[in-house]
Amino acid sequence: MANRYKLFFFALILASFNLRPGITSISPVLHGITDDLGMSSTSASLLTSIPLLCIGLCSLFAGRLANRYQSEKIIAIFIACIGIATFLRFFTNSPIYLLITALFIGAGIGIVSPLMSGFIKSYFPDKVPLMISMYSTSMVVGASIAIGLTTPIQHWYNDSWKIGLGFWSIFALMAVPLWFRVIRHPHTLKYKTAQQNRASLPIKNKQAWLLTSFVGIVILLFYCFAAWLPAIVEDKGYASSYAGLTGTISMIAQLPATLLLPLLLRAVPSRRFWITFFTLSEIIGLALLSFTNITPIVASICLGIGAGGLVSLTLLLPIDKTNSPIEASTWSAMTQAIGYMIGAVGPFIIGLLYDYTGSFLPTMYLLIGIGFIVIFLGWKLTEPSSKNVG
Repeated sequence: MANRYKLFFFALILASFNLRPGITSISPVLHGITDDLGMSSTSASLLTSIPLLCIGLCSLFAGRLANRYQSEKIIAIFIACIGIATFLRFFTNSPIYLLITALFIGAGIGIVSPLMSGFIKSYFPDKVPLMISMYSTSMVVGASIAIGLTTPIQHWYNDSWKIGLGFWSIFALMAVPLWFRVIRHPHTLKYKTAQQNRASLPIKNKQAWLLTSFVGIVILLFYCFAAWLPAIVEDKGYASSYAGLTGTISMIAQLPATLLLPLLLRAVPSRRFWITFFTLSEIIGLALLSFTNITPIVASICLGIGAGGLVSLTLLLPIDKTNSPIEASTWSAMTQAIGYMIGAVGPFIIGLLYDYTGSFLPTMYLLIGIGFIVIFLGWKLTEPSSKNVG
C-alpha cells in the first residue's frame, strides 16, 4: 500500500511539472522567435494568450470527460498531448505552426489542471492541504526550471530556440509511463455522484462574478509577467541571459508565499490584509522597473512574492465563499474558466502596446493601474457583510 501511495504522489508531482513549461519557456526566447519567424510583438503575445484561452475553455469540459471515462486515463492522454505538442516545437518552421502547438498545449493543460484537484481528493483524502501545497509548488518549480534553463539550452545547441522550447517535452516523457501505472492500479474510492453531475455554475450569483473578476485580473497580471518580464528587462539594455535569470528569480520568489500562506493566514487571518499586501508587492516591483535603475532582480522578487500570494489566495477564496464541496467546485470551475479567458487578454495587450509605442513603459503604467483595481475588487470581495473571514 505504501508503494502505491508513493506511485500516486510521484505521478502528481510529474503531472504538475507539465502544466507551465509550455507557456513560460516562450518568454526567455521571445526576441529570437520574433526575429527568426518575422512575428510582431502582438502576434508573438498569442503564444501565451492562446494557451490561456484554451485553458479557460477546455476546463469547462474536463468534468464531463472525467464523468464519462476514467479520469486517470484522461489525465494520462492529455499529458501526452502536452508532451507531443511541445516536442513538435523542435520542427517549427512558421508562426502558424508554433501557434498551433500553443493551442494544443493550452488544451492539454485546461483538461489536466481541473482533474488534478479531483485526483488529490480521491487519492489523498486525509492530506488535501499538504497535497494542494505540493501540487502548486511543483507547478512553480516546473515553470522556474523552464524559464531559467530555456536560454542556456538554446546556447548549448547552436543558439536554437526550437531546441530550447522542444526540450521540455522531457517532463511528459517522464510522467506518462507513471500515469499508465496509475491506470493499472486505480484507487477504489468512488467520488463521482449524481449531485456532482448536476452541479451548475453560479452564473446568477453577484459574489461569484465579483470573485471571477478578481481571479481573472490576478491571472492577467501573473501571465503578463510570465510572458514579458524577460523581454522588458532585455529592453532596458540587459543581456538575454540576465533577463532570463530575472524571470527565474521571479518564479522562485513565488515559493515562499505559496508554501507559507497557511502560516501567514494563521498569524493574520484577514484575507483583505494579504490581498493588499501581495498586490502592493507587485505594484512596487512594477514601479522599480518603471522609475528606477535598481537591478531588475529586486523588482522580480517583489513581483514573484506578490504573484505567488495572490494566485494562492484565488484557490482559497472559492472555499471561503461557499458552503459545500460541490458549491466550491462549481465556483472554482467558473473562476478558472472565465478567469483564464480574462487573463489571456493581458499578454496580447502588452504586445499590441509595444508594437504601437515602441516601449514597455506605457504598459507598466497600465499594469500599475490594474494593480489598484485588484485591491479595490479584493476589498469589495471581503466586505464584512459577505460570507468570508475578510
